[in-house]
Amino acid sequence: MTDAPEPDDYPDPLAEALKMARGLAQPDKAVIYIFRPLLTTKADLDWAEFYARQRAHALGLRVVWVLTADNSHQDRMGMLYRLLRQIDCAVVITPSLAHVGGNPRRVTAFADLQTVDPAECHHWRTRVPRYELDEALAPEPQGHSDARASEGGVCSDCIEEIMTQRR
Repeated sequence: MTDAPEPDDYPDPLAEALKMARGLAQPDKAVIYIFRPLLTTKADLDWAEFYARQRAHALGLRVVWVLTADNSHQDRMGMLYRLLRQIDCAVVITPSLAHVGGNPRRVTAFADLQTVDPAECHHWRTRVPRYELDEALAPEPQGHSDARASEGGVCSDCIEEIMTQRR
């Protein structure tokens, strides 16, 4: 008789790899995007963020940033695009389509879009032609189509300002 190890004594390399991967895995990241003029009070803003965070949690996403834009930033989609690229994120959660101008294609040119009400997923469109991405990132005309406020302004590369307001 030999002292050969039993089959159960051998380490399972696949099980070991899966255990290590689970330990290293973090949930996907998400950015919450809110267009402030659509909300009338601070309480509305707080609730919109709360429900967006709940949606992220339900999807297994980790919120890494809350971007609240107003009418002083004309290049809102450009800001969102640069922020997503800077923090290596591919999911945007917003309270409704109205917050992105009513058109999910503006965001799905560069990221997945999740809405809270109604709870929908608009998938990132791959192989978007350059002209369509440029169209999606084009600064909006003065004022937002659904906005209740009408202040205007131009923001020249406000990403540094956003990065300093980290939550």
